[in-house]
Amino acid sequence: MILQLQAVKAIALSLWEKVLPFVVKHWKILLILALSAALFLKMRADYKAMETAYEARLESSQAQLEGLKEIHKVQMDEMAVLMDALLADLDRLEEERNRARDELAERHEERIDEIEREWSEHPEGVAGQIEQEFGFEYVE
Repeated sequence: MILQLQAVKAIALSLWEKVLPFVVKHWKILLILALSAALFLKMRADYKAMETAYEARLESSQAQLEGLKEIHKVQMDEMAVLMDALLADLDRLEEERNRARDELAERHEERIDEIEREWSEHPEGVAGQIEQEFGFEYVE
């Protein structure tokens, strides 16, 4: 066992004597290679972390989009209900306006008939009303 240990030690020492001059001579290149390998490994780890963050952000955005679509659907349904109510109110107001217009036209016709009847019965009284109402004198 001691012999094997001595053999391993001799081989390691021989290897060290061969490697050491190479390392001393080319230390800059070896350092650049080691730093490049470390940089490459760090870049891969950062890229993987960035990719994971991107996928998480994508899933979050997708969930937000689905939520916004649901909110939009609810708003559109509410808007449709409001639009129906608005149209019903508009129809009701239009009917009231038409009814009021008809009543006004009917009262206008009644007033014209009343003035014509008064004119035929008492032309002087109507002429006085015209002078009083409009401020000009009636001439025959």
